[in-house]
Amino acid sequence: MKFFNIGLLSLAFVFCSCDSHKVTVSFNTQTTPSQLFYLDAYLNAFVPADSASKSPESMETRLKVQTRSNLLMSYDDGSARFEMKIDSVDYQSNKRSVEEYRYMEHFLGTQSFQFKMASDGTVSDPTIEDSVIQFGSDDLNLIKLFLKIQPLLPGSPVAVGETWERPVEIPGKGVKTVVYKSFKLDDLFARDGAQLARINMNVKYKEYPDSTSDLHMESNGFIVGSGNVLFDVTHGVIMSASLDLSGTLTVRDVVSGDTIPDMHVVQKIQLKGELQ
Repeated sequence: MKFFNIGLLSLAFVFCSCDSHKVTVSFNTQTTPSQLFYLDAYLNAFVPADSASKSPESMETRLKVQTRSNLLMSYDDGSARFEMKIDSVDYQSNKRSVEEYRYMEHFLGTQSFQFKMASDGTVSDPTIEDSVIQFGSDDLNLIKLFLKIQPLLPGSPVAVGETWERPVEIPGKGVKTVVYKSFKLDDLFARDGAQLARINMNVKYKEYPDSTSDLHMESNGFIVGSGNVLFDVTHGVIMSASLDLSGTLTVRDVVSGDTIPDMHVVQKIQLKGELQ
């Protein structure tokens, strides 16, 4: 089954041009050490208090994943193939029974992922092995979660305060989500002997229903969000990233037949990385 990146695998080397005070930021795809990542994704969809809807007032899910990333092969064009294996999964949902989400935890935990990533962070040829989870289940769709939060880096040197924009295509069955991202290099600083880069990120996209999922979500206008990415420039790895998203959706539960119009949705995604 086609998958992602877990592009979230944002690794950056920064090289300085002293005369222009600019830096070239690119992913380390050649000598990346093994990394441990912690992903925490929270989703809350609720009917506003002034709504006349008689549908359930809210639904909440939370997914915590610990995964390990390894460099499999580097290519002459500067790209590389990575493998990610999941160490542990903790999933909760007030829309599913305990038996259902324990079943999902088990099969998410046995999956492994591979993807190719270019030096600018562009992910291609993503694959997921042995998946029994519906690809369109938004709260379980790891490709969406990782590609939403992963930064794409500029193709030319930038100085602190400069901005760039890049779109990201997230694949799906019968539907493709394009996430528009804009970035700003906020700061370069030293901590504990390492140089760090702080990057601001803003995103917007439209949600379209996926026929493979038992929960169809369609946005009314754009879903918008903002967050920050912190890179360990010295070691070329991501230290942390956060993204807060909000928007309005119409949600249809295929199993129960319920339709909930104009639900406000808040999603929070956090990512932390550690060198092994």
